[in-house]
Amino acid sequence: MMANNPGLSEFQTRTSKIDVLLREQGWVLPKHASAASAVVAEPKERYGKAINIIEEIDTKQSNFKIRDYKTVNQTLKNDLESKYVDYLLLDSNGDPLAIIEAKRTSKDPIATAQTQAAQYADDLKKQTGKDVFIFLSNGYEIWFWNRPYQGLRQLRGFYSREDLERITFQNKNRQKLSRFPVNKAIVDRPKSIECVKRVLEHLDKGHRKALVVMATGTGKTRVAMSIIDIMMKAKQAQKILFLADRKALRDQAYDKGFKKFFPEESKAKIFSGTIDKDANLYVSTIQTLSECYTEISPGYFDLIISDEAHRSIYNKWKDVFTYFDAVQIGLTATPADLMDRDTFRFFECDGKQAIAVYSYEDAVKDGVLCDFKVQGEQTHFQIKGVKVGDLSKDMTKEMLERGMNPDEINFEGTEFEKKFVTTGTNEALVKEFMDHCLTDETGTIPAKSIIFALSKKHAKRLWEAFERLYPEYKSKLAKIIVSEDSRAQDSIAEFEKNKWPRVAISVDMLDTGIDVPEVCNLVFAKPVFSKIKFWQMIGRGTRANSACEHKEWLPNGKKEYFKIFDFWNNFERFSMKPEGEQTESGEAITNRIFRIRIEQLENLMKKGDIKRAELLKEKITEDVDSLPKDSVSIREQLRVVEKALSPKLWTNVGTNPIEFLKKEVAPLMRYKQNVNINVASFTLKAERLALATLKNNEKELERLPNEIGEMLDCLPRTLNQVKKKEELLDKSLDKKFWNDVTFDDAQMLIDEFADIMRFKMDEPREPIIIDVDDVVEQRKIIEFGPNAEQEYVKIYKEKVDKRIKELVASHPTIKKIFKNEKLTEKDVRALEETLNSPELYFTEDVLKQFYKGTFVNFIKETLGLYKEESPETKIKKAFETYLVENNKLYNADQLNFLRTLQTFFAKKKHIEYSDLFDAPFTNFGVNAPVPMFNKDELQGMISLCNQLEKDVFL
Repeated sequence: MMANNPGLSEFQTRTSKIDVLLREQGWVLPKHASAASAVVAEPKERYGKAINIIEEIDTKQSNFKIRDYKTVNQTLKNDLESKYVDYLLLDSNGDPLAIIEAKRTSKDPIATAQTQAAQYADDLKKQTGKDVFIFLSNGYEIWFWNRPYQGLRQLRGFYSREDLERITFQNKNRQKLSRFPVNKAIVDRPKSIECVKRVLEHLDKGHRKALVVMATGTGKTRVAMSIIDIMMKAKQAQKILFLADRKALRDQAYDKGFKKFFPEESKAKIFSGTIDKDANLYVSTIQTLSECYTEISPGYFDLIISDEAHRSIYNKWKDVFTYFDAVQIGLTATPADLMDRDTFRFFECDGKQAIAVYSYEDAVKDGVLCDFKVQGEQTHFQIKGVKVGDLSKDMTKEMLERGMNPDEINFEGTEFEKKFVTTGTNEALVKEFMDHCLTDETGTIPAKSIIFALSKKHAKRLWEAFERLYPEYKSKLAKIIVSEDSRAQDSIAEFEKNKWPRVAISVDMLDTGIDVPEVCNLVFAKPVFSKIKFWQMIGRGTRANSACEHKEWLPNGKKEYFKIFDFWNNFERFSMKPEGEQTESGEAITNRIFRIRIEQLENLMKKGDIKRAELLKEKITEDVDSLPKDSVSIREQLRVVEKALSPKLWTNVGTNPIEFLKKEVAPLMRYKQNVNINVASFTLKAERLALATLKNNEKELERLPNEIGEMLDCLPRTLNQVKKKEELLDKSLDKKFWNDVTFDDAQMLIDEFADIMRFKMDEPREPIIIDVDDVVEQRKIIEFGPNAEQEYVKIYKEKVDKRIKELVASHPTIKKIFKNEKLTEKDVRALEETLNSPELYFTEDVLKQFYKGTFVNFIKETLGLYKEESPETKIKKAFETYLVENNKLYNADQLNFLRTLQTFFAKKKHIEYSDLFDAPFTNFGVNAPVPMFNKDELQGMISLCNQLEKDVFL
């Protein structure tokens, strides 16, 4: 709805707004005083090389065929019929290209200018036989009309002359997209071809946006290239942008897309905020494009394909996405049911229905992707946490010497790697992975694997655990890959293309955007709360066997499935909360701060606290005034901004200022620039605290002090800016400060500490490191039955235990076990068949997933008759006994070799003499195993293993 006040006149609108917007896109206007000119036989000579717009052209008396453009100064006083178009835009030959009909700021350009502009365009067409482009504008809004090919649509700025000439060529030569066959060299899978055709058919109907949902690994990039291929052939696109939110995705599109399928086309990567204007095909990250997008016109691109970049459309990058008037196609691997409605709305979907969908489940059925199996587990300290009783005497003494109170050690398992670290936990995690991971063709070395760590320090501790436990790999086995490493991309390429490393330990860097088909193990060594992020991480392992080049890195030379180790109950969490943890808002943090301040103001006004309300009004006005006026998104909302900055807002009886600020102004806060996330996050928490004091919100008053205190505790006290506030900082961290915290206290926190939060460290201090052993105590998920059903171990074992105890009085085999009578093979088989019922499908193979002893010992243990030693313990004791009995004084390398043999045998359960001359023993160099050991010694080791095989595994 247009504002009631008259606003700027049409002349003022043109000179102060429309002329400025035209100049931004390279259009050059003559001065108003010299707008009149004679016949334009040679426009470059008459108007000078740069001038390409004439104002106030008479569409009735001008002769457009010969470029005789009559202006208002020439025809106003004669008696002939006249109609004056506000602007005539000329092409590079000086011929009519487009017209602009301008209206004053208070008028709706569609209601008041559309018919008028169409009449002017018709006048031109009668003379030239050609349609010209039409723009309608009131200085705030710009509408574009490509008659007769497309309807009116709103723009964020005017097209440049080059844009309009390119579209003129497309209008003359465009063909229907559905006429062109899909190039099988680009996509050959039936479902991918279907996705391409659905998009093309949708565009043929006149739509300009489409959303494609395809699971990771199903060929989104190839589908994009196929769409590009056909749109270029149909002369519907020349300037094309592939947009991603990660450099890896950008480079993948360039190398495996543009270079491969369009070798002859000019192409460029957008780097450091610069754009090569000579290219046709572009790739960029959204972050880089945001630095330079206003350097080009809204019509610069014909087609924009965004690969997962739309995740941020309604957040930080909406300004960029909505700036361009191109056909926009979104690609995503996020399942449709996990996407928010704003994504569907942006791509103009019908409800929550994407134009083309290829789900992970369908791709697995088609053999395009592979399925996964989950091994959910936790260690003792992850489950129980750490209490003072877990400390050794030496640890207690050390803590006292460091001035720490051991009695305060009372950590929950969820605080692992935050407030405490138990050295044995990371070792237990690494050992569990090495013992149960999918291995390569040799059966001894892990297949390609990714471990998702909690933090860079956690990643380092996991790497150190690999080094301590498996020194035989000479630091080749595992590698840390983090974004802070300037050579991170080289490390990713090394992981992708080389035999070593086998294990990539990542902090966020490998969650998305990496394509290593041979990955067979994923380790969730951290909790994940977003289900979208969770699925992206799972997508790192979904590539099928057919995509793998290095079969020697795969289990038995083939990838049938991949394995997930879940040490943080992520699968259990999402089974209970399928959508994941609900974040407080998808809004930009600056929006949320502004909304909370409005709510504070509302409460203060109700309480009659005029003084604080006036101070808060000033703060709100400063927020509005800080909005970037040159942003294209703010520019089209300038009327709202101007109204919000006017003192009359608070006294106008026709406006509810609180509602106006909530509905009209708050959404604009996302366009604030140079926002430091730590400063904004602290401000948000403190403003919440202030609001909680006004509303007496006990829940918030209990929660927020801890969150604010954690951030304050992360300030580096050695920094001068922090040091001079140290006394106030200590006071703010004291529990007494929070006993009766007030609105003014919360404002003090913002005034004193918000700005220096830009110096905040990631962690307040090193977590307490507790040197104790840890073990995997709970394995969570097993697979059983003919349909590979999955169940949590605890629940499944309870069912089995219950069934065994029900059989105590009736089953002859269990009666024999109770009496400690000797069992025959027939007895054991009879009990196995009884337990292998449709409800349980309990077999020896299922048992092995969560119990390392024999079937009979499991029954005895369930009945309280036996406690089984693990195979690892038996093997470890046997090797220790071997060393004592042989009275060997082995050196460090020889002992390391024996430890490697112990680990190798525990995993393989069988060993031949020839195995000692292969990996991993070859990692010990040319002296291993001979002459490091003589032949008799090696035969003795093999004999030990053969005996253990009989005693432990048979």
